[in-house]
Amino acid sequence: MLTLSPVKILIILVVAALLVGPDKLPQVARQVGGAWRAFRDFSKKVEDQVRSNVPDLPSTNDLARYARSPVALLDSLAKLDSDGLKKDPGPVTEGGDDGLVVDPGLTAQPRQATPSPQRPPVAPPGDPSLN
Repeated sequence: MLTLSPVKILIILVVAALLVGPDKLPQVARQVGGAWRAFRDFSKKVEDQVRSNVPDLPSTNDLARYARSPVALLDSLAKLDSDGLKKDPGPVTEGGDDGLVVDPGLTAQPRQATPSPQRPPVAPPGDPSLN
């Protein structure tokens, strides 16, 4: 995060005064402040629109913390209530405990296999045995 101490602010003001000139410095500062305000307003509008479409989204501070530390995200996911989840019963077997599962697409009568047309063997290049 960007932290500005009084010394850093003083250095920025001195450099800005030298580059811009002391007479235009207030005008440039107003323009920078207006641009910053416009950026923050736009950011707020985008965040409000996203939150209206995704109501379960964590807070902005939580998202920033998760981005800095993915372990925090994993810890929060581990704390979720798992009582509402149903345990997977596993495969359902018919006829015994052999572990085989009946194919749901299988019909009562087996299909007859259709013979595939036979193709003549193709000789590799340079092999005179099949010519």
